[in-house]
This record gives sequence, structure tokens and C-alpha cells, in this order.
Amino acid sequence: MRSRWWIAGLWLVVGFGCGACDDEPEGEEARSGAALFEGYRTHIDLLERAHLADVEHQGTFIDFGTPARMKYTVGHWRTGWVSDEASGDVTFSYVGDTGRFFFQVDEAGPVTLRFRAKAVGSRNLSLFLNNNQQELIRLEEGDEFRDYDITIVPEHIEAGENYALMRFGGTTPVGGHDVSAAIESIRIVEGTSIPGGEYAAPRFGELVQEMMMGEETRRAVAVRRPTRLSWYVQVPESAKLGFGFGAEGTPAAVKVFATPEGGARTELYSGQATASWQDQLSDLGAFAGKIVRLDFVVEGDGAGRIGWSAPRVLLPEIEETEHTPARNVVVLLIDTLRAEKLRPFNPASRVQTPHLDALATESAVFLAAQSPENWTKPAVASVLTGLYPASHGTKESESRLSEDALLLSEHLSNNEFATGSFIANGYVSDRFGFDQGWDHYTNYIREEKNTDASNVFTEAGDWIEANKDRRFFAYVQTIDPHVPYDPPSEYRRMYDSRDDYTGQVTPRGTPTLLEEAKAGRLTFDASDRRRLSALHDGEITQHDHEMGRFIDRLKELGVWENTVFVITSDHGEEFDEHGSWGHGHSVYQELIGVPLLVHGPGVPASRVGETVGTLDIPATVSSALGIPNLPHSEGRDILGFTRGEIPSGPTVAFSDFLNDRRVIRAGRWKMVLRGINATLFDLESDPGEQTELDRHEHPVAMRYLRIMVGQFLGATDRQNWQDATQGEGLHLESEGAQMDDTIRDQLRALGYAN
Repeated sequence: MRSRWWIAGLWLVVGFGCGACDDEPEGEEARSGAALFEGYRTHIDLLERAHLADVEHQGTFIDFGTPARMKYTVGHWRTGWVSDEASGDVTFSYVGDTGRFFFQVDEAGPVTLRFRAKAVGSRNLSLFLNNNQQELIRLEEGDEFRDYDITIVPEHIEAGENYALMRFGGTTPVGGHDVSAAIESIRIVEGTSIPGGEYAAPRFGELVQEMMMGEETRRAVAVRRPTRLSWYVQVPESAKLGFGFGAEGTPAAVKVFATPEGGARTELYSGQATASWQDQLSDLGAFAGKIVRLDFVVEGDGAGRIGWSAPRVLLPEIEETEHTPARNVVVLLIDTLRAEKLRPFNPASRVQTPHLDALATESAVFLAAQSPENWTKPAVASVLTGLYPASHGTKESESRLSEDALLLSEHLSNNEFATGSFIANGYVSDRFGFDQGWDHYTNYIREEKNTDASNVFTEAGDWIEANKDRRFFAYVQTIDPHVPYDPPSEYRRMYDSRDDYTGQVTPRGTPTLLEEAKAGRLTFDASDRRRLSALHDGEITQHDHEMGRFIDRLKELGVWENTVFVITSDHGEEFDEHGSWGHGHSVYQELIGVPLLVHGPGVPASRVGETVGTLDIPATVSSALGIPNLPHSEGRDILGFTRGEIPSGPTVAFSDFLNDRRVIRAGRWKMVLRGINATLFDLESDPGEQTELDRHEHPVAMRYLRIMVGQFLGATDRQNWQDATQGEGLHLESEGAQMDDTIRDQLRALGYAN
């Protein structure tokens, strides 16, 4: 018996040409021929993503032991599923003493669940459906998988997402895990009974097949009648849906529908599948910018399978243009700066940053950039490695970045760049493994040097001047917006002109004050709050002044026009929007929504609304410099968004909070997982995240987010997290850093409790 993700040979996916096509009048008969798709490129290959489709054939079928189960079980994260296994042609998943899964129904009503299972460490299975206890199942003894049915009354089923919890009566060790049972499949049938007659389960291993229609063989999703395949996608501008279809045996009625979140179901195509392949191109323009459920429906009964060949979301081909690579790169990370504080991201902000505002008019401004963590060390590790926190492993206070991590500094040094770092945060230090790959390394906290932006920018400028005849990479991490909030009075007075304030807020005391407020040991009155905000905003404005001087110096040195200049942050700061202060405690947007601007040669001035992550910076920088990406980078080049060359695949971002919370954002929709509990927000109508939505009222968005986060949390190779076939990927083991009294004191001065 062995673990496996897929059945050998399944994913040799070959479709007919994705090319480009003349627009067809609506309602025109489908026709064969690659000419229909000329002029188009594949954005999302649904055939490759067959494991992400919900398959309904006489009920929704969950095929355990395969990649198709991840979207129902939140991957491997806190739902009790311990491993995927195969014995011969049978796939199954081992489950511990509890097992959780989530499924969707379109309408509330009675539902029958058929578990195909066998006992391992326990024969007792208690099922809870939406926290309502159901009847006890007594599993039979023996090595055979058997079917067990439970009918759920209508009062316990909800339209939209439903939550099922299985509890068992004991476990036994199997392969290093404590196992209660093995589950081969779960079938969810609307009604009070399972239909009789022969049933051909739509198993994942048999879903994608070579199928011949007439004299032409294609790779296709092969289904029985009746079946509905449902994929959930984000639809970009100018998208089309391309697909082919054919029927073995007698003709079959086929239809394709699109259901956007918050909108009505729309029929895209209706026709007859016959014994020869037909192709269709349908316009998705009405759904641009929306999350949509695409249903591929086969109606009726009868023998013979139906094939859906090469279903794809298509975009117009872009004429390739050459972009002159930039010579140099500067990455400026402004510690503790949330995007909402800046006018390019929030026009209503009062904070004055004239230099950044001017730069934004000439830059690519990414309006929905997200940090993968809510505090410095893991967030910066992702910026410098292009890895998710779960991959680089540097998540805890005493974690040390592995020497096996490849930093952007090492990558660029290997490509003959001079590399210099100027870092004013003690967590991004040699003690924590961040001194790798630099020709010049400075940590102002560790070296007890002046951390003011004026000093950091001056030293960075001096180093650039000394290296301007080489290609160079300068990483500058300023800390002025971080506690202690202590701007010169002239900047504080821009936001609070009072010189007679006598409250408890003192600039140098802000680190302790925020920690005390976060712990609930003190409160701030309106006057204190006014002063706190003024101090923080004053630091942002002061920093902008120093950044402007730095940019002027780069221009004087003659390097500005050939340099990619990136501005971002590691995280933001909360000012009691959700009952707390500072950072490092939540995953609301005031902490993980960060600015991201890219300026430089070949980067058009633009405003990009698609969701991106700061771990995309290494791939983006490498692209702008004309060098290969870091080999293990889990981010992607996002410059295509600025040129209308939308990268393939979903535009989502993932964030962690230690091992406690997981976040996915897709455009306006954001889901937060805390254990098994999921919270949904609409960031377009509620950017402050003050209203938790009823997930049952947003079934399309909720199902899409659940599918994406389940696939991601089930992936062992996060570089290719969408793929059915999963390799080992990169999983670095963080080391424990030596935390002496000196570094603890240095970190406490920045408000870090150690």
C-alpha cells in the first residue's frame, strides 16, 4: 500500500490548438476546426484542472485518495485527514479520530450521504451535519469497503455550503498515523434515498481519457449521462470560453451555463453531442471581473460516454514586444506602512506624501497587494525568497532562516550584481539568517546605529554611488513608521497642532503603550488617539521627504532611468479598527494590505486591480532585469498585468498568521480560516471588514475560495500548487536563533515582546 496523488499517466494533457478565432455571431452552430480558436491563448485550462471540478452524477461524488478530495477537506489543514492511499485500483484516504468535509447543495432539502468506508481503528462513526447530530453508523469488520447511508432531514441542510463532521470511537497506528477508518468515497444525493440500478462512479482516475469521435482522437473529460461538471473561475476582461464535445452511442443533449456570484444563471450554449467532435466559442464578456460557476451539463439517460475536450478560458493573444532589461534594482521596504495610509491607494487619506504621490503617477501601482504574514520576519523572508511562510519556515519569534534558502541577494550576486542591504529592523538580521548573499550588509539595530530614514538613505546612496558602474541591487528597509512614533514636531503638527497636549502618549513611550493597550491594560481617550495617529502619520510624511531626497540623488548619479525601483511594506498597523493596536495579532487588511509600486524602464504607468502578493517581488524583479527567476520561487512575474498580458491562472493571494489562521483573497472577496471556522468579507463594499457575511448568501464566491484554499493547503509543491500532480516542493526547516539579552533588548525597543 502506498501514498499517491494521482494515477500514473493521467496528466499527459494534450488538447487541440488554442489559437485564435474570428468572433462568431451568438447562436451560430458549433463547428470543428482549430481555426475557431485562432487569435486566442489559454488563460485557464479546465482539462488540466479537472481535479478542481465538482462532479455531479446521480449526486455529488467525492473521490478520496486523489487530488479531487482537497477541495472538500481544506487540503490537509486541521480537518483530520492524515494520508491519501491506493491499493490496486482503489484509492482512499485515512482519517484520524475526527474527519471534516464541506460540500455544497443548490437548494435546501433532504439529502442522503453514502459513505464507502472500512473500519481500521474504530467501528463507530457519528456524523454531525451543520452541528446537528445524526444517527450512529456501525462499520462492519473486515478488509472490504462497504456502503453506509445516512439520510439528513431538510432542517439540517442549508442551501450553499454545508459542514460535516465525522467522529470515531478509537484509532490504531498505521504508517506513522493514528487512524480510525479508511474512506473510499462519499456520495451526496439530494433526496431521501440513493437511486437504484447500476452506478458507474465518476472516479478521478477515469475522468480524463483519450476519446475517439469519428476519426479524431482528443483528450477529454469523459462522463456518463446525466452529469454536471462545475468549475469555478475568475473571469478577466475580454475572456471567451472554448470547448469541444462529442458523444459515444446515441446523441445527447448538452448545455453550458455561467452563474456569477450575485447574478442569475445564464445559458451559454445548448446543442446536441453526436459521434463527431464539435467546437464552440462562447463570450464571457458579461462576467468580466466576477467569480463565476461554469456548468457543463449532459442531460438524459443512455449508454455511451460524453466527452468535453479542451475546455478553457481564453484571452486574446498579445503581440510579443521586446522590453529592454533594466540595469539595476532598488527594493525599498517601508516597515509598518499600510496601503490605506497612502493616497494612491486611498484618495481620502489625509497623509501627505507628495514624493510618493508623484512617483505613483509614473509607476505601476498594484492596488490589491497582500503580505503573506502580519509581522516583519516571515513577511520579509517571503519578499526576499519568493516563498510562502509555510515553505521558508521562518514564522516564529526565534526562527532563523535556513541557509538552504536562496535569497534574491544570492540570486542576483550569482548573476554578477553588486548587492547591498541597509536594514533598520532587528528581526531582519544576521542572527535570524538574513545576511546571506550581500556584498555589503548593514543592520542598524544590531550595530546600534542611527535608524532614521535620513541616515539609512544616505548610506544606501553612498553605496550606490560607489557601485554605480556595476549592475547593482540595493535592499533598503526603513523603519520610521514603526514604533516608537517620534517624528520631528513640524511633521507631527501637520496632523495635530496642539503643543499643550498632556495625555499619556509620549513619542518614545509608544512601543510600551501599544503593547499595554493590546493586552487590555490601558485605554486611550479621544485626545490620545488623535496624538497617536498624528505621530504615526507624521513619520510617514517625514519618511516621504527623505525618500524624495534619495530619489533625487539617484537621478543625480545618473542611475535612475536604468533602475527598477520597488516600494512595498512588510505589514501595516492597526489603530483600534478591530479592537487592538499595532500589528502581529490579526489578518485584517490594515495589517496585510500593503502598498506595492514598481517604477522603471519597461514598466508602464498603470493601476492594477488584480490581487497579487509581495512574494511576487523576486520573480517580478528578475523579469525586469532580464534574468531567470529564482528556481524555487513560488511567486510569479506580475509585470504582465501592466501591459495587458494577464498571467495564466487564478489571481489570488494567500496569507498566514503563524499556524493559527489562513487567508485567501480573490479580488473583492476574502476568506479567513481559523481552525474550521470560515469568515467571508466583501472588500469592495466593506473595505474595513466590519461585516462578516453569511456565506450561504454568496455560494459562488464561497465555493471558489474554498476550492482554491483547499488545493493550496493540500499542495506539497507550492510552486505548482494548482496542479493535480504534486512533487515534494521546497520545505525548509527553520533553525532556532540564539537570542541573547542584547538582541532581546534591541527588539523590545521596537515594541516586540520577548
